[in-house]
Amino acid sequence: MDEIAIKLIGSILKDKFLLLSSIKNGLEKELFSAYEEKILVDYILKKYGKKEAIPEPTLIKTEFEESGIYSTNLGKLVDKATTVTPLNLESLIAYIDILKKRKSEERLMSIGKRIESYIKEKEQKKDLTEFTGEIINEVHDIMRRRVKKRLNPVRTQLIMFSSEVESRESDKNFILGYSLEPFHCLNETLSGARPGFYYALAGAPRRGKTNFMLRIASYIASNEHVPILFYSWEQTSRVLFLRIFSQETLIPPYVLETTNVISNPELKERFNRGYAKTESYMNYLYLVEGRREDTINRIKSHAFSVMQEANTDKIVIIIDYLQKVPTPILYQDLAQQVDDVSGGLAGLSMELKCPVFAVSSFDKEGCRLDSKESTTRPTMFNCTGGGDIEYDSDVALILTKDFKDTAALHEKIDNAAKEGRIDSTQIPHFEILNLYVDKNRDAPLGGDIIIQYLFLIEDNNLIEIEYKDIEEEYTYAKISKIFEWMMDNGYLMPMQGDTAK
Repeated sequence: MDEIAIKLIGSILKDKFLLLSSIKNGLEKELFSAYEEKILVDYILKKYGKKEAIPEPTLIKTEFEESGIYSTNLGKLVDKATTVTPLNLESLIAYIDILKKRKSEERLMSIGKRIESYIKEKEQKKDLTEFTGEIINEVHDIMRRRVKKRLNPVRTQLIMFSSEVESRESDKNFILGYSLEPFHCLNETLSGARPGFYYALAGAPRRGKTNFMLRIASYIASNEHVPILFYSWEQTSRVLFLRIFSQETLIPPYVLETTNVISNPELKERFNRGYAKTESYMNYLYLVEGRREDTINRIKSHAFSVMQEANTDKIVIIIDYLQKVPTPILYQDLAQQVDDVSGGLAGLSMELKCPVFAVSSFDKEGCRLDSKESTTRPTMFNCTGGGDIEYDSDVALILTKDFKDTAALHEKIDNAAKEGRIDSTQIPHFEILNLYVDKNRDAPLGGDIIIQYLFLIEDNNLIEIEYKDIEEEYTYAKISKIFEWMMDNGYLMPMQGDTAK
């Protein structure tokens, strides 16, 4: 018995997820050589390919006996397959590809022998043109089967899309990807985090890039219950966890680590509330400490493993940050490395049909442009290692500080403190950030999109404000609205006896 065939059959016999995955990847009985293998695989695919149940070996034997096709060898194959430890998803796909390649090679060898026989025996009963045409058709069939999973005519897409349209129950404008709520403006602008899209986010140090991506990760995990792989080459998994937990509890990480929060009634309430929020998605978010061996291929392997464990073909990958991702080749030029990694991440999003987010750092010029108020702002071309990232990405996002609005909010708060309306000793550190959507493929909204966020630095949290009007001259109403929100949510404390907001 062929070892590869046995492992494949045993895997689809024991694991429903692997059975469905094998069907998607083009497994069919013709890939197997032995008669018994073909019989068993054909039975499993037809009988259980569309059922929730897992094949039962004893029942399979009984049905084979009743149908009159049972044989000793077929029974031995079923028994052997039941002893197999199921493959992981990545190995399953690789094994199917091996069978496809092997079958293609067998057919090519057979064609070669026929050609040799035709020439040597000089059988002129069949016209050379007719014989050559048959050979060409068979070679084309080999090519078609080899890429069966990848190449389909537009007819296939038309049928699938028509069925999708006819099944819609309302005129509601659904987003196309995973929900990013409560980042409503971002969710609307991007139409969610879309499968097969590569998102690049760039910004200067300490502008909240990592915290922004952690928010996106927790929102998707909470809204969609799909696995999220969050890779960081700069932070430990504990530090990342504390940032997430800080976002949910509204307790700064250093307080979480050093204070007996349970003994403080207010902190205890925040802790319990944040615990419940985090618990709702804790099984879907994976915080991974990036290592030297975690190349894009290794990340893909991790993704396959997590998808199999979660019994899903959905996943989201977040990279923090792009310039740190190792490559198999040691590049002397950083620009070449960045180009290799960025192109690889774009390919990964297509191959796994999942959203891939990558954080990028700015070069010195980009950092300088974002260090003070200026009419010129940094773009993707100010990324460390060059601006090729924008060419690879489907969506390019730039996170910068809005110096004017930040100063206006500081002035509003300072005036309130001077007037005795708020406690001047309990003012949090904050910035107002602008998220520029510089590139948005298949965008549901028009260009020049800027979304503003209130970055609460101690809590590692970002609160979406609204779209920024690039032509606005007066921001009093907007700043007052942010001030009121900070008062209502306890970030600004009124002086004792003062009820004004």
